[in-house]
Amino acid sequence: MSRTLALLVATISLALAEHGSMSMWSSTADTLVAYKSEGSACKYADKEMGGLNAPTAQTPYIKSKKYCAVNRGMFGGGEICGACFRLTYHGDHEQGLGHPGSEVIQVVDSGSWATFDCHMSAFHEITSQDTGIFPITYEKVACETPGGPVAAVLHTDYYFTKLVFNNLHYPVRSAELTVGDKNFPLKLVGGWWYVWTGAISGKASFLITEDDGSEARLHGCFGGWEERKAADSCSGHRLLSNITEEAFLLFP
Repeated sequence: MSRTLALLVATISLALAEHGSMSMWSSTADTLVAYKSEGSACKYADKEMGGLNAPTAQTPYIKSKKYCAVNRGMFGGGEICGACFRLTYHGDHEQGLGHPGSEVIQVVDSGSWATFDCHMSAFHEITSQDTGIFPITYEKVACETPGGPVAAVLHTDYYFTKLVFNNLHYPVRSAELTVGDKNFPLKLVGGWWYVWTGAISGKASFLITEDDGSEARLHGCFGGWEERKAADSCSGHRLLSNITEEAFLLFP
């Protein structure tokens, strides 16, 4: 019975998965830093935040080089940044190349010709090959997030601030900044977020809504909004329930 159930689950999972293609990106350690050190479209490793040492470049996927770019159709306006997918090669290359394999990757960039363009480490793990374009199936999964969600300052001046979020289970659907008793909605621009606050000071926090509707809070950021500078970061926690939130406030 258990074997039959396992086969049924596998069949349903395959039926729900999307079909696409995968090519290889690069094998260099600093691939994510990208052209002109801009840290890819999602800005996770932007040079202004420290490149590969950036707070938003410390996810288990980026550190192990299990990351990919996606094509422009999937990337859209950057809403997919930080999403994790299970990519699976079923051994069905038309020339019989490679061996079946599967891996969970994180989306960090756009511009791929194939559905996914993956760092060579992930590409080889999935196909056992070092080049080529392979047919795959892919399905979105929750990312592993040791350490909790992270917000980092990409750029700031007196009025205007660019921010990057990462290490969440799912991509960011919306984000709101609170400074003192004032709230400011953030706007997504091609993978990073911006907010215009004017000249304001006070304790800063973020409320992040993920793509699945769950929320995360980041409190006491940057030592005060007026103290923020490029590469500053803060981390937080994901809200599982009202009880969880109350417990955090009582026992931070």
